[in-house]
Amino acid sequence: MKIDKKIQNDFIKDEKKIQKKAKIIKQKIYKFLHKTLTINNASKPQIIAFYTSLTLGGISLTLAILGSLLYTLEQKERFDNAKHQAQRETARVALEIDRRLYFAQKSAISVANDLTSGKLNDGELLERLKSEIETNTELLDIGVAYQPFAYQPDVKLYAPYYIRRDDKVELSETKINYTKPKYAWYTNTLNKGPNWGEPYLWSDTSLVSDPVVGFYTPFYNPNTPDKSPRGIVYSEYSLGQIRQVMESLNLGRTGYGFILSQTGTYLYHPNEELFKAQENVFDLTYEQKDEKLRELIVRALKGTPVEANLTDDVTGQNSWLFLRTTNRNGWVVGIIFIQDEILPDSAVTRRKLIALSIAYLWFAVFLSILLFKAYLGGVKRIALVSFIITTFFVANIAFVWSLVLRARTYTATRNILLSDTGVTQLLAPQIELSKELNQEPPLIVPTGVFIQSFDFTSAKDAFVTGYIWQEYQDGVHDDLSRGIILANAIEDSDYELREDYRHKKDGLEVIGWYFAYTLRMDFNFDYYPFDDKDLKIRILHQDFNNGNLNRRVILAPNLSSYNVINPRTTPGIDQEMVLGEWYLRDSFFEYAFKTYNTNFGLIDSVPKTNFPELQYTFILQRSFLGLFISKLGPMIVVLTLLFAVLLVCDKEQTMEVLGASAGFVFIVILDQVTVRQQIITKGIVYLEFFYFVVYLYIFLVTLNFILWSLKPNLPIFKYKNNFIFKALYWPSMMKILLLITILVFI
Repeated sequence: MKIDKKIQNDFIKDEKKIQKKAKIIKQKIYKFLHKTLTINNASKPQIIAFYTSLTLGGISLTLAILGSLLYTLEQKERFDNAKHQAQRETARVALEIDRRLYFAQKSAISVANDLTSGKLNDGELLERLKSEIETNTELLDIGVAYQPFAYQPDVKLYAPYYIRRDDKVELSETKINYTKPKYAWYTNTLNKGPNWGEPYLWSDTSLVSDPVVGFYTPFYNPNTPDKSPRGIVYSEYSLGQIRQVMESLNLGRTGYGFILSQTGTYLYHPNEELFKAQENVFDLTYEQKDEKLRELIVRALKGTPVEANLTDDVTGQNSWLFLRTTNRNGWVVGIIFIQDEILPDSAVTRRKLIALSIAYLWFAVFLSILLFKAYLGGVKRIALVSFIITTFFVANIAFVWSLVLRARTYTATRNILLSDTGVTQLLAPQIELSKELNQEPPLIVPTGVFIQSFDFTSAKDAFVTGYIWQEYQDGVHDDLSRGIILANAIEDSDYELREDYRHKKDGLEVIGWYFAYTLRMDFNFDYYPFDDKDLKIRILHQDFNNGNLNRRVILAPNLSSYNVINPRTTPGIDQEMVLGEWYLRDSFFEYAFKTYNTNFGLIDSVPKTNFPELQYTFILQRSFLGLFISKLGPMIVVLTLLFAVLLVCDKEQTMEVLGASAGFVFIVILDQVTVRQQIITKGIVYLEFFYFVVYLYIFLVTLNFILWSLKPNLPIFKYKNNFIFKALYWPSMMKILLLITILVFI
């Protein structure tokens, strides 16, 4: 007890010491603020300046904090809403699939139970099967398969079933020997009882082209004591029905869903080749060496809900993965939601961050006025605050530049093609449109691009060379001619498009063309020297408007031809290409959905709307640093010399100031003319505003000396020998440059 009391006393003593130290710290802070922000014996203008700075500083800080909170909450809400939407879609699909499978399972179990109990005899069976499939309109077929000689002593095998064909129900009969071991759906059911089978393709794909999955349950002989198995009842479901559920998902432009069986076989995927070929997800993860995805799927197959962040090393995309298991049969419903699609455009983000930086900037300005007592006047105080405020403005300008140079985000606003699944998702509406126009489904032609060189020849033109290739499959592209159209090419004397190679193997023909042409683009130089250029190779198939085909011909990127398709790795660009004052930022394929308001003279053709035009885009960023320094250097020298003139000259030296100003103007004009010759554009670019500011301050300094010599007794000139203009020189200039920078880049 004494030990406990001693510990308690020591704790109380320590607590008192902490409280005492906290009190001392508070007193020191109070004394510092009282001493720093004192306004004792101040004049009325000084008091007004103090409270104005205090009020505006408080308002700026409040706006900055509120803006930061709103920006953070908006970003969080954007991601949370998208994530919750994906979670809801995953749960909805899993429940809907469970509901549909329940009715398929219920029909088979009901028939099997009635056969086993004797309520249903063999003579009534066909009517019952017909009734079940007519009631459950989503069933593909329902039937029975008797054990050998179980139906009648003189009939070895009997397996009648009703199938839905063209919205009609027809009676048919299985003719194969389903008792052989290779027909696992039959032998497994007799040995293990009711089960959902693995998907399989019907031998006659003209009846059902999609994979089929079924529920199988045994029924027993009611007339034997041991109720020996007499056969099985099955109901089957076309996975084409599940496709309708999955296509109803709202997951952005390129997000998608998929379904896996208990063994990992694809039951549905937007890329039809995966589930029609009955690919297994585990085989794919081993090929791609994706251990993380494999582990997540194993967890989901064991019944554990899965949520994970994934980054695709090939495409560079960040995504959410959601996996849920269906209650009925242990299938896994998966959702992939592309996070990059919910990122706001970089221009929108830049505007918000600039607004926040302005609020923090003005708080820092007013805080420096208060801390260094600039409101009390005095040459040293004002000069120090002038320097600090100038530094703040320069820092804010540099911050805006960093936002402009930051990597652009455009996934949310452009139809970038980074995966075959994404291409399939974007082209899905084209298939529906073909049905509405009574056309055959679109023909897709895989197309690749490789850029060897480029050169800007004018403000609107760039000369580009490289290769374009296409793949044509026998039996698919037989009716197509071979050729491409470069939509934005100028066919001048330098234009060249020639077939360079042609290879054919195993029914796949690859044709490559060499191209060299002048690409006409509306390049924007407004941000010079922080500008970047999007060069677009617009490609169409030469049969894109062939009315005799009665179908659209659409080009799709041949993504399998590239090792990595991440835009940051610039796929499709010669890495030894000479870039000069540019550097490569990104390259990618994208779709631009075009609407043509003409039928191109084809009477039976309708105008094309939302036609997906394939574009290969590569983005160039100007290497601004050396260029910017070489242009800013002379201006900084001129402005520094101009400030020196303002410092050392007085009102009696007005003529000397006029002479110096004339020389400065001549230097700046020559430098600006050089810039105009380099950029070849009609509009005013960002860098030119710096020249205009230099002209303005040469004029203001000259005007200041003229007025000073004419009106020397004005208070504004008498205070400390024209000190006010000297103190305002750099802060006001940087403020104007910051305002220009914001107006240009916002």
